[in-house]
Amino acid sequence: MTLKPQPFVNKKHNLIIGFVIFGTALLVYYLTMARSLSFWDAGEYITCSSILGVPHPPGNPFYILLGRFFTIFGANIPHAQVVNFLSGLLSAFAVMFTYFFTVKFVTMWIKSEKEAYIAYLAGFLASMYTAFSFTFWTNAIEAEVYSGLVFTINLIVWLMMIWVERSEDFSHQNILLLIIYIFFLGFGIHQTSLQIAPAVLFIAVYPMLKEGFKTAKFWKRFIIYLCGLIAVYLIFLNIGKNAQIPDLSKYMFTLAFVGILIYHLRDKIPKRAWLLAFLIIIIALSTHLFIFLRSAHRPFINEGHPHNLKLFTDYVLRRQYGITSMFVRRASFFYQMKEQFLTYFSWQFFNAEIISGWLKTPRVFIQLISNLIVAFLGFGGAYYHFKKNKHSFAYFFAFMFTASIAMVFVINLSDAEVRDRDYFYVTAYNFWTVWMAFGSIALIDFFRKKGKVLSYIVAAIVIALPCINFASQYFIHDRSREYIALDYGQNILNSVEENSIIFTNGDNDTFPVWYAQAVYDPKAKEYIPPSKEGQPSDVEGIIYEEDVKPPEITKQKIARAMAFKNEQCRGIRKDVTIANLSLLNTPWYIKQLRDHEGVEFNIPDKHIDLCQENPASALYPKQVPKDTPLTIKGVDPDDKFIVTFKKGTILYVKDLAVIQIIKDNFGKRPIYFAVTAPDAIGFEEHLRNEGMVDRLVSTTGKNQFDMDKLVTNIDSVYSYRGIMDKTIYKDKNMRRLLNNYGAGFMKTSQYAHYKRDYANAIKYMRKAIDFIENKSRFYYGLSQLYVEAAFHLFERDSNEQGFDYLENAIFYNRTDEKLVQVIFQAAVYTKEYDKGINLLKKIKPFQDSAAVQVFIDRLEE
Repeated sequence: MTLKPQPFVNKKHNLIIGFVIFGTALLVYYLTMARSLSFWDAGEYITCSSILGVPHPPGNPFYILLGRFFTIFGANIPHAQVVNFLSGLLSAFAVMFTYFFTVKFVTMWIKSEKEAYIAYLAGFLASMYTAFSFTFWTNAIEAEVYSGLVFTINLIVWLMMIWVERSEDFSHQNILLLIIYIFFLGFGIHQTSLQIAPAVLFIAVYPMLKEGFKTAKFWKRFIIYLCGLIAVYLIFLNIGKNAQIPDLSKYMFTLAFVGILIYHLRDKIPKRAWLLAFLIIIIALSTHLFIFLRSAHRPFINEGHPHNLKLFTDYVLRRQYGITSMFVRRASFFYQMKEQFLTYFSWQFFNAEIISGWLKTPRVFIQLISNLIVAFLGFGGAYYHFKKNKHSFAYFFAFMFTASIAMVFVINLSDAEVRDRDYFYVTAYNFWTVWMAFGSIALIDFFRKKGKVLSYIVAAIVIALPCINFASQYFIHDRSREYIALDYGQNILNSVEENSIIFTNGDNDTFPVWYAQAVYDPKAKEYIPPSKEGQPSDVEGIIYEEDVKPPEITKQKIARAMAFKNEQCRGIRKDVTIANLSLLNTPWYIKQLRDHEGVEFNIPDKHIDLCQENPASALYPKQVPKDTPLTIKGVDPDDKFIVTFKKGTILYVKDLAVIQIIKDNFGKRPIYFAVTAPDAIGFEEHLRNEGMVDRLVSTTGKNQFDMDKLVTNIDSVYSYRGIMDKTIYKDKNMRRLLNNYGAGFMKTSQYAHYKRDYANAIKYMRKAIDFIENKSRFYYGLSQLYVEAAFHLFERDSNEQGFDYLENAIFYNRTDEKLVQVIFQAAVYTKEYDKGINLLKKIKPFQDSAAVQVFIDRLEE
């Protein structure tokens, strides 16, 4: 049983197949890729690639540099398309290397060149399953770092098998050095690139381990080293805490482990190679210098502002998100495996939502069949792999284990994640396709012994399966006509007056806005609402008085901010300042708003810098000791209001920062809260809704709204491209965010109803329901609105339209028993007995037939 891949495949044929697979994947990714930004991190990565910005920690510097390189040579192609294509390109390479390394594993058990077709077929099946699996395909069509992550990992797996094939007693160390370089270059794309490093090490020393397993000396050393490494970790864990270097234990553990390796490989790897490896690591990690150097120049996006050693270290080590340890579980391992890893696994192949629609079969049944196919092929393939060549199996199992079970343990996700985290496990799902391919080969092999015709039938089926998977995934991955995230960002921006401040909540209402401001997108549209000061309002005779009166110093700050943005940004509405609530917990962000966005913030730097450390800071979190009123004053002495913070209210850094921004800027700049913000920090009764934003006003009241601006925004300003197009897929995150549009239309409907404008009340409520995910909960209200409108029409002798409205009321609420009596009363009132009878007959199948028949009989009399 060979320890190495064998040269049984034709190199030319192998390369041709690999390139065809690469080209096929790339073509599909290009056809389905987003033409603008997507929600979550994609908007930030595109923007940072376009302007050479500093994204959220740990920065992914090599990905940003690659993105910037591609945008420079992208001619006049919109930067969003260029960076999205980069993800597709990297993913297509990852698919190609899936094919190549699968072929390598198979050549460890085939006996001759005549069996090379087995390797080709296995590689083809694995690569096709990978290319069009749910998470992998998603990462390939939007600006995401996980495309680059899988590319580097798959390239390393292939190179490792090349080294195994060529190496004799640790020769060809140049390949190992290349692998080390790619590992740490990949670290600059995503830090989990090191996840398979233990597997690579295992394979490198496998021949030594194979012999060592048989001796008692080996196990004695193993136990001593294991205990020693654990002791090093625990000792330096406490030292690190006391020295405020929380990751010291990891560094010392790694150092000790490397020391053991150097000692035992001293006769096989010369000191020069170790020194060269160290130098290569430094060179590969040097991409992180971009973060350090670029941050000092204060780009438009400069998260963490890592311009000095402390902030840079905090940034790369992700301390902004808190210190975590895999030994302090954030959820039970069982939960992490079942509710996260395996749940995400069930999404990857044979999309149940689509297939159940094709077959008109319950989705749960299709999901069960899908899971059984994936499990049967995968576990069957693993068993077949083990039986064919235990060494090949051991190599691949090491990769699979580190990417799956070990990854779940190390990444240690909590049970309260704000979004699905399937992308962390995309490598494991990629590797599983190899065993699915082996399982397919095993089926062909099994039925080949039963008959030639039967083996052809089975071969056709196993080849058809990845084609079915592809077809089931295509619709949900086709983003080529989807502009929902772009419209979401520009609609928020275009809602507000010039030079406004908007408080946003998180990724999905901040990154699209940053993108719209910073990146030129030919599909983006700019609108600046005209001033309405002194004009009469539609709402109860209100006169607009909220227009700002900025003093000269504010105008100067705004001018400097515009100069700063105009230098870097090429998008729309650069006059608007975005203040993200989550980031307002950090000193660097508060200073960034003050220094580069023209936001007045009159608290000394020493209080800002120590906001999370020193109780003496004005921004240190506090609990309100008693009911405390706060007066907010504008430039105009009459433009003021009071908010009261109740006793016991806890104010965090972001809350105190919001209060300070409002105190220092109200009346000088328009201030808004995006409707996505979870709370308004006590200012709820001073917000006036204008669509996607709530404006801060001095008037007091619940559920205030500006109907003029609201109607203008939802009818004329906002873009809703693709939302009503059922041929464009909307995932659950999109559907959730679209509810916010529905809320604006619902408010308009309620106001029209209040004004007894039933036509508009119905029109806007129907539009609202189009945007709302859970539509059925509003059908009763719409039905009642139709009934009320119908009787309003009857009073005006508009009987024909009135009965049409009653018919619509039936359509939306067929099981309401009261409708029977309503229809009867309408028929009697209007003396349109035949119309009443016809409507009652339409409702009869859905209600108690006997009861409905009674009313029909009465009308016929």
